[in-house]
Amino acid sequence: MNRRCAWLMLICGLAAADVAAQTWTSPNFRGSVAISGRNQPTQVRFAHDGRVFVAEKPGAIWMYQNLADSAPVQIADLGGVVHSYQDRGLLGLALDPRFPEQPYLYVLYSFNGGLFADNPPRWPAADCPDPIADFAGCVISGHLSRLTLSGNQLIDEQVLIEDWYQQYPSHSIGSVRFGADGYLYVSGGDGASYVHADWGQIGNPTWPDQRSPINQGGALRAQGLEVESLYTDQVWLNGSLARIDPRSGEGAPGNPLADTPGASPNARRIIAHGLRNPFRFTFRPGTSEPWISDVGWRGWEEINVVPQIGAQTVLHNFGWPCFEGRGALADYQTLPLCTNLYANGNSGGRTPVTMPFYTYPRTTNKAITGIAFQAGNHWPQAYRNAVFFADYIDNSIRFIADADQDGIPDPVADGNATILGQGNFFAVDLVEGPGKDLFWVDINQGRIGRISWDINPTQRNLAPSAAIALDGGSVADGPPRTISFTAANSIDPESGTLSYAWDLDGDGDFNDASGISASQSYSVIDATPVVLSIGVRVSDAQGASDEARMIVTIARDLIFADDFE
Repeated sequence: MNRRCAWLMLICGLAAADVAAQTWTSPNFRGSVAISGRNQPTQVRFAHDGRVFVAEKPGAIWMYQNLADSAPVQIADLGGVVHSYQDRGLLGLALDPRFPEQPYLYVLYSFNGGLFADNPPRWPAADCPDPIADFAGCVISGHLSRLTLSGNQLIDEQVLIEDWYQQYPSHSIGSVRFGADGYLYVSGGDGASYVHADWGQIGNPTWPDQRSPINQGGALRAQGLEVESLYTDQVWLNGSLARIDPRSGEGAPGNPLADTPGASPNARRIIAHGLRNPFRFTFRPGTSEPWISDVGWRGWEEINVVPQIGAQTVLHNFGWPCFEGRGALADYQTLPLCTNLYANGNSGGRTPVTMPFYTYPRTTNKAITGIAFQAGNHWPQAYRNAVFFADYIDNSIRFIADADQDGIPDPVADGNATILGQGNFFAVDLVEGPGKDLFWVDINQGRIGRISWDINPTQRNLAPSAAIALDGGSVADGPPRTISFTAANSIDPESGTLSYAWDLDGDGDFNDASGISASQSYSVIDATPVVLSIGVRVSDAQGASDEARMIVTIARDLIFADDFE
């Protein structure tokens, strides 16, 4: 395969389905197929009520009642506005943290149209001028949208952000996810050429980049904040990670430039820039600390880390295209913007460059296309709190362990991550799911795979999938009341008998009730609302278990919350 291919999802042709079977570093690991029959799936997300959502590259979103459902429902089709070509398509999907009580899905897709008023579709769904023969490229933009569901159908799309100038069909938009802080994080690639060094010198005359300064376009959009004053209107979101308010799309409080006088809306959104193709990212468990898998070009794939947003938040610059891996990139090395970054021992520029947490060479072509943590107790301690990453071209999943168990993976020499499994993955996403197992999305073979650990390899057993939902007409938010819950949508992959244990007071202990349903009376002692995380633990006869949680709030009835008390 030629390294001009970006992340090689479809660019260099589909791989054959009859590839060699997966091999694992331990016989206790097992790969199985959880969902099959999908058309180029890109993301899978699990709701606390047991439902499973799968996004497809051409624009469809499917809902499964649970992992045992063989008759999914298509809840949305954005194919009329999605440009699904090479790296482009519906690539990002996130559920509202309180879904389905808050019936919102968030999607990130390559929009087959221009920016703002210039919105009619521009290109046939699977066509585009050849990015090698025709250097002008096919210009489009990107949309981050909030979808509202009613029952099983989409009833509204609210575009939160329209941005991401994309001239070439590689390193398009990326992922959208919620952090533990409740804010929405969104990534996007530089939209530049993967064939040649691109600083905007070969523009598209029909749809030019009218925002970037001369010779500051192309891959240099990822460094827009370094020369922000030269931009018309504002910098692009290309090559960045943004943190936003999920209701408005505006930059979230605490962002590095949120309180900077005169900062543009995009500048207020960005928390990290200098990324080529931050196709996937995840969060270290229990934090809002993004770990980013950034697809490389000439020589290196990267994992980059943005420290958790806090009182002393600073902007992070990961150097692309002036840097790749830990060194300067010759193709851009003489550009003035890059020479500024190299000054004073690579500490120059407005934002000094942050080196990767980990990088590995593209000796025979690589593409880092998934990243996730495994935080549960179902796998041995050697894998707990490790960061796992998938490489689509290498057809592998590797990990970096947290040997000292401080919750943070331990740095290792570049290229020395440990292999977990090899072969027949074609993964374009990794995510933790039921049983705290890892699930991968196989775009080539239209399936969602599952990686599990069997205590005894001769006695295979998958953990159940727990589900928690409101029952008996109960509501999640309101005054003091009795709330009923059900775990009826929980399933056991082997169709065995399940047992249930409930945490109804939110103290973390599953000792408040048993049975498939449970209820509890809730009150408050003053006008301060009480927010509780209610959970159920579901176990099978072999002792494997899974947990699901949902949020309820108890607020004093307003009739009593006045000056007469």
